[in-house]
Amino acid sequence: MGLFRKLSIVFASVIMFGCASPAQVENMKVDNSVNMNFDNSLTDSIKIDDVEGGEETNPMWTSEVGNKEFKAALNASLKSQGLLSETNKSDYELTATLIESDQPLFGADLEVTLSIRYILIEIKSDKVIFDKVIKTPYTATIGDSLMAVKRLRLANEGSAKKNITELLGILSKLKIEKDDIKVVSTL
Repeated sequence: MGLFRKLSIVFASVIMFGCASPAQVENMKVDNSVNMNFDNSLTDSIKIDDVEGGEETNPMWTSEVGNKEFKAALNASLKSQGLLSETNKSDYELTATLIESDQPLFGADLEVTLSIRYILIEIKSDKVIFDKVIKTPYTATIGDSLMAVKRLRLANEGSAKKNITELLGILSKLKIEKDDIKVVSTL
């Protein structure tokens, strides 16, 4: 097949189906309309150390959740709940590793399931508070968008937001007493 014909097919595909775009921070973050109660010792005390495992989006392939965008959404979510430390005096350090992104290649309804491992450590004692993998499916339907590339992006964003919401749920169950950290219930 000639070069001109290949380029024509790629160009026609882009016009018909659109280019993939990365998951957007605004659509992944949990805002202050989600109101949870947290132990006072968590207020303004968590910093995000590292986010890894995400992938950059290739516009000619599929939408992905990138490390930079996920970290920004996680920061904004913690901040909206009053948990993010904005000083150098953090008591806790949170890391997130995107372990798996299970995405369909095609379909009318596109379900994405993100598996993210979170580790929360008390900085002073280097004690692991929790180490948990949260797996969250989210489906974007043809009613959300006729364009498959946009539906996939919406499914990525929905799964990420649901994942962060579940993380906040775990944090809301932590009860921290003097020199003793307890998880009230296991999930």
